[in-house]
Amino acid sequence: MACGLAIPAVACTHLTTDSRAPVAIEFSALPNPYVEVGDTLRLHVRVLDRAGDSIPDADVRIAVVDTAYLALDSADRAVIGRAPASAARVVALSGTVRSDTFSVRVPAGHADSLALAGPAVDTVEASDTASVALVAKVLDLTTTPGTAAPLGARYVRFTIVLPVFASHDSATVRLASDSLWQAVQTDAAGLAAVTIRRRGATQPDSAVVQAAATRSSGAALRGSPVRFVVRFR
Repeated sequence: MACGLAIPAVACTHLTTDSRAPVAIEFSALPNPYVEVGDTLRLHVRVLDRAGDSIPDADVRIAVVDTAYLALDSADRAVIGRAPASAARVVALSGTVRSDTFSVRVPAGHADSLALAGPAVDTVEASDTASVALVAKVLDLTTTPGTAAPLGARYVRFTIVLPVFASHDSATVRLASDSLWQAVQTDAAGLAAVTIRRRGATQPDSAVVQAAATRSSGAALRGSPVRFVVRFR
C-alpha cells in the first residue's frame, strides 16, 4: 500500500520491511457522524498493513484534538459529547502511525422523541405508482420543557416490515430508493420522509412501513418506531 492511496481518514507513515507492520489507519463511520452532548459514540478504526489488509490485533488508541467539545472514553475507543460543535476532531494512533484528523459533529439539542408528521394511512389508487410522503419527525422535548424543538441532521430508518419478502428481487413494493429499507437524514425542521412504490404487475393489498430512530448512543427515541399503512388498489 502506497502513501498516496486514497482512503478516507487515513494517514501513512514510513514503509517498513515487515509486511504486517502498521502503515495506515482508517476510520469508518456513517456519513456525517455525530454524538449528542452527554452521549457516547464508539469509533471504528482499522489498522492497515502494506498490502492494505486489516491488522485485527493492532494496538490502537484514540486522541481528542478539540477537547472543549469531546471527551475521551479510552476504555471503549469512544468519545463523549461535551459541547455543540460543527466539527470536533479526533485522531487514531498505532505505534508510530498517526491517522489524519477525523471530524465528529456535536449537535445542539437532545433527540428524545420520534413522532408521525403526516398521514399514518394512505391509499395508492390503481392509476398511481407511489404513496404520499410517509413523514416522521425527530424532536427534543426535554431541553426546554413544554417546547417541542425539531432536530435536523439525525437519521431515521424506514423499513418495509410487511409483507415479508424472501429477497430484494422478489419484493413487489419498494421504497423510493428501490430498496426495502432506507436511512434518511432529517432536514432543518426535523422531518424525514420516504415514499413506497409499486413494482411489477401485482402488489399486496397493503404494506406496513416502520420508521425508527435512536440517539447517537444507540438508545431508542421515545415513540420509536412509528408505523405507516399503505393500501394498494
